Amino acid sequence: MIRSGGIFYHLRALRFRKALWESHRQGVAAFLKAWNPQARSIILIGTSAGYSIPAGWLGRFEKVIAWDPDPVARVLFERIHGIKPDWVRRKFPFSSADPMRELPRDGSAILFCNVLGQIEIPSTRRLQKSLELHLEGREWASYHDALSGDGIDFDLEDARPEKASVPAMKNWVYVRNPGLQTVEVNAHHAPDLFGGGSGWGYRYWQWRITPEQTHLIEGVFRE
Repeated sequence: MIRSGGIFYHLRALRFRKALWESHRQGVAAFLKAWNPQARSIILIGTSAGYSIPAGWLGRFEKVIAWDPDPVARVLFERIHGIKPDWVRRKFPFSSADPMRELPRDGSAILFCNVLGQIEIPSTRRLQKSLELHLEGREWASYHDALSGDGIDFDLEDARPEKASVPAMKNWVYVRNPGLQTVEVNAHHAPDLFGGGSGWGYRYWQWRITPEQTHLIEGVFRE
């Protein structure tokens, strides 16, 4: 699994951002358009350099708070987006007993930027409870890794704007090289945080992150 952040991730972005990542950026743009938060400020968690956030989208907010410990990512983010957020220069405490307690109670919209699928989640239920307790009544969304693997793509013709189960997601996998006997598909923990039901919006798209590796991205927001 390829994690966001760090010098090797930025080098990979330099190499593949224009050649391979455009469909991912389009997927994020469509997802954010569907979410359409009305708050005047936003908190970004796990921004990295903001490669996938549409150009100009952040201009709708009067204030941007961004949570990322990577100094290279912060410099690149400001160059790419032309804004200087209020930076929180430490890792978000996902492993704490009640991580969402750390968020300011200021009414800002909250966007988890491709981070929930890449962290270790010691207890899915504990994180669910923290999200429910502290984000109730707030505008928030997350896009995150659901599945990933080498030599595969995802046929999303049957994807719908509703919660897909992991077995359904696996049915979207097809192997690019028919000569391969087996492929390994990795399931990420983030989709387990969201069970579907009323009041939620879902979107799915793929991210060919390198010529070999492809990720299925799940986008979730409160309607």
